[in-house]
Amino acid sequence: MELMRALPLLLLLVVCGCAKNEAVKSEGSELAVADAIDIGQVRVKDSPVATSFSVANHSSVSAEIDEIQSGCGCTVIDLPQKTIRAGETLDVPVKIDLFGRKGEFNADLLVRFKSGELRHIRILGTIIDDLWYSGQSIRFYIGQDQEVVSKDFSISTVDYPDIQFEIDTNDPDVRLSELSRSSQSGETRILFQLIVQNANKSRTSSRIDLIPTNVDLPKLTVPVFYHHLSGSQKQYLATSQINLGEVKRNENLSVKVYGDRSFLRGVHKVLAVSQDDVISAVSHAMPTDSDYLEVMVSITGHQGIVRGSLVLFSHDDNEATVQVSGIVVSE
Repeated sequence: MELMRALPLLLLLVVCGCAKNEAVKSEGSELAVADAIDIGQVRVKDSPVATSFSVANHSSVSAEIDEIQSGCGCTVIDLPQKTIRAGETLDVPVKIDLFGRKGEFNADLLVRFKSGELRHIRILGTIIDDLWYSGQSIRFYIGQDQEVVSKDFSISTVDYPDIQFEIDTNDPDVRLSELSRSSQSGETRILFQLIVQNANKSRTSSRIDLIPTNVDLPKLTVPVFYHHLSGSQKQYLATSQINLGEVKRNENLSVKVYGDRSFLRGVHKVLAVSQDDVISAVSHAMPTDSDYLEVMVSITGHQGIVRGSLVLFSHDDNEATVQVSGIVVSE
């Protein structure tokens, strides 16, 4: 151990990909690492994407990697050897599987050395395709009296600004029309309007196939899901009740309230109503491209059952209520 203290290791970890990254030395350590790499824009059809990182041992003794862990099943690491002799550099290939992924991408690698030190590397990039829809699906929240519902959505394409489509759907009540096109930095965004007739009839899902007709590209399928609401929640919320389960006193909890996106976007205040004010709303936010509002609540009651409600107020003077219950088990 004394020998290890007298001869500290200096490891330079450089990640090689589509962009250069400077090594960053952690405070109190002699391990210098590149903590992030931006692989830029990559296309799904080029998957798996190959990159690598290097471990350079500039000390006078051998260094050894215990293991390299990945936080994502999409990365495959091929560690050729674990021991790096003094003055040598080890290149470690990494392959990234992009299948089923779109938009912003990140993958975390954790390098564990025999000395006990850990180093974190984050691989960043943007996954694009010849044709893609940035969301996972389109969702409608439909009240009993709503016969027609509509929603705008956009798809993007690279290198094909004049692409044309044949529209195919498995639901005769679904209509799709193109509203506009805009191009910037090689990317063309096409805005569509989706209209559903007879929206209040019993259905759970449908699909839209956009089939390119003037270029040789595969079809793009956009799934559509329908949530039928009832009662006072019919126009706004799909969530009517939240059971917090067992909670501790003064514990902050994040809950998700699902509902109509246009209503949730307009929510400017969330008020918690409960006996003795045991439930309070700390904050709320709507994540980008989501159909839910994330509300942080705090439980201040004593042990036992607590009940209350969250009242959501929107800028257009509408409101909706969610019932909340839970059991305080300890302080």
